[in-house]
Amino acid sequence: MQGNLMLSRLRQTNTSMYDLQRQISTGLKQSVPSDDPSATSGIMFLQDALSSRGQYQSNLGNALAVLNDIDQALGESNNILVESQTIASSLINASTEERQAQALVIDAQLQAMMDIGNLQLNGLSIFGGNAGAADNGLIFEEFLGGIRYTGSDENLAADSGVLEEYAFTSNGVEAFGALSARVASIIDLDPDATVNTKINTLDGVKDLGVTLGEVSLTVDGTQVMVDLSDANTLGDVLNRLNLAIDDINPAAGFLQLGTTGFELTNAAGHAIVIDDVGNGRVATDLGLELASTLPGGVTTFGGDVQPRLTLTTELSDLSVPIDLASGLRITQGEQTRTADFSSANTVQDLVNEIDRLQLGLRLEVNDEGTGLNLVSEVSGISLSVGENGGTTASDLGIRTYGPNTSLSDFRNGLGIEPITGQDDMQFTLNNGVSFGVDASGLGTVDELITAIENAATAAGLTVGVNFSVDYVSSGNGLVFTDSTPGTDGFTIGRVGQSLVADQLGMLKEDSTALTFTSSDEAQVRVENVFTHLTDLRDSLLNDDTLGITIAAGKLDVDTQQVTQARASVGVRAQRVERQIERSEDLKLMEKTMLSDLRDADLTEVITRYSQLQIELQASLQIGAQNLQYSLLDFLR
Repeated sequence: MQGNLMLSRLRQTNTSMYDLQRQISTGLKQSVPSDDPSATSGIMFLQDALSSRGQYQSNLGNALAVLNDIDQALGESNNILVESQTIASSLINASTEERQAQALVIDAQLQAMMDIGNLQLNGLSIFGGNAGAADNGLIFEEFLGGIRYTGSDENLAADSGVLEEYAFTSNGVEAFGALSARVASIIDLDPDATVNTKINTLDGVKDLGVTLGEVSLTVDGTQVMVDLSDANTLGDVLNRLNLAIDDINPAAGFLQLGTTGFELTNAAGHAIVIDDVGNGRVATDLGLELASTLPGGVTTFGGDVQPRLTLTTELSDLSVPIDLASGLRITQGEQTRTADFSSANTVQDLVNEIDRLQLGLRLEVNDEGTGLNLVSEVSGISLSVGENGGTTASDLGIRTYGPNTSLSDFRNGLGIEPITGQDDMQFTLNNGVSFGVDASGLGTVDELITAIENAATAAGLTVGVNFSVDYVSSGNGLVFTDSTPGTDGFTIGRVGQSLVADQLGMLKEDSTALTFTSSDEAQVRVENVFTHLTDLRDSLLNDDTLGITIAAGKLDVDTQQVTQARASVGVRAQRVERQIERSEDLKLMEKTMLSDLRDADLTEVITRYSQLQIELQASLQIGAQNLQYSLLDFLR
């Protein structure tokens, strides 16, 4: 018995000493999770947090490096713009030779701006937004005589371990204004509600979207709850409610879907009521708060669920008729191509056709989901979107020269300059009748046409019979037709010092032709630093003093945009730096907590180990003495 007791004590002491030796050699309290399950759980959590923390800090470090590079690049861009403005200002009264010599300098500045726009860090285009990097590494590239931006207008964001992600790239739109924005649809295409319309594409009756859940259905006094929480389409909602009505009384009535929303019809002598449950709002959002207790066959109409336009929207579901047979006539720079929509079935098909033209254009659904925007990616050249013998451009609301086109958009945003108190244009017809047109106060092309027609009528002409003005059927511009008898010829001339006829592209000095089409002065350009440097270079080469002055003024606006973009990048860099500091503090705290749970106190462990050594030695000595006795010693 004594031997067994001694061996047990020795085993316990040796086990404790082994555990302490392990702690001394590894510095850890536990060797396996079962040593301390509660501590192990905390250790695993903190180890995972520290591992993630390392990745977050790496993300933030990379983000800060990119932002610092962007800041430096924008600083260089600002210097280029200031130098270009200085050159332009100094050449207002310079000779032709001096201007042409400095045009080479501006061309080099333009190339330098492209080089800055194409800067990369570790294979990432710093001005490409969330588009990453182009296959050829060029976010800005020469295209159709201009400069094309192939990046995004959204930035990449870094996961920093907090709810808010940090945008760490810039993009060509915010830094340089790389995309055009003027060809925005003015037509609400208003898609119909169909059984295939997805619930997540609805603005809802109250313009608050749709929150799904249960609705209450009461048929002839019998109430049931219908769960719509996982409904995907309007067809799902329709089917579930009709099934619920049929389960109670199939003869009571039915729910159907109209072009704008739901419609409830009850049979004679029956009552159907649909309502929200408690604080729910699904019936309200979907226009389902319907009560049909009217004479049989009378329909109660719900509200407009307002489907948004999406890429998958069927063109046949649009409330607005679209001429898809004619297509668009698009001129981008020197290239003119026709967009053929005759086989298009969805909005995506329209987008694909525009891409197929390879003109550096993007057709997009606008943010409101009501219409389409045509965006040009190419700086330095002009864009015109006109008809191709039909009404497609007008139907889609993207014609660049139409009734609602502002006269202030003519001449690349310079507009027209009427002289107050006098006529600006003089029309002289073949029969010798003349009339003047005052362009003061006119806002749109439609108002201009009305002013011309009113002046013609006041001169005794019959508009549409012996004189007419209308939009050209192919391309853009206005066509004037003089049907009066006579031999005087047809001209449209200036009045006094007014240049409105020139600015509208309507100056007609050749009197022989009785039909005249104005030029398209309402073309769209991407107004940005690349376009304006191109303008300055070309104006210097052409010895154009007015062009030099205008380009210098627009470069001043570009400088402000670059400065604002740089300020925005600076703010983002500061936020990243602060988050890096906070992350370091959290990392230190997590390491401290992990150490408390996991790391052994070596001073305490060594002291305990020494105590166990003494204990072991004493146990061996006592055991050796006790084991010398035998039964005979006790029997004596």
